[in-house]
Amino acid sequence: MPVLARLFESAGMATVVITNMPFWSERVGAPRSLGVEFPFGHVLGRPHDVALQRRVLLAALDVLTHTDAPDTVVHFPEPWPERLEAGLRASEPHPPPPIAGEVGRHIGKFLMGLRRRS
Repeated sequence: MPVLARLFESAGMATVVITNMPFWSERVGAPRSLGVEFPFGHVLGRPHDVALQRRVLLAALDVLTHTDAPDTVVHFPEPWPERLEAGLRASEPHPPPPIAGEVGRHIGKFLMGLRRRS
């Protein structure tokens, strides 16, 4: 998403990325990001928690409208509202999809290839 945000920005559209990986957003140069410390799959908050989702969206709009500096990352001030492990379990389907097993078989080779290149 950060790369897509850069593309939109170059076309004249203002963007903000809501991400639970603000490090990568910074690294690839997203123009504006709201970093949330939430589990994968829950960047806006827990399902059906409309109040929290609204606060996240309002914070993102605030970043969009009040940030002029490029490569800005603003961290959402609220923590995940329950034990993080519960959120992580909720974001992982049970049983895992078949692609997860396939990716798991090849991830070691992929990481070794990255190490050899650097």
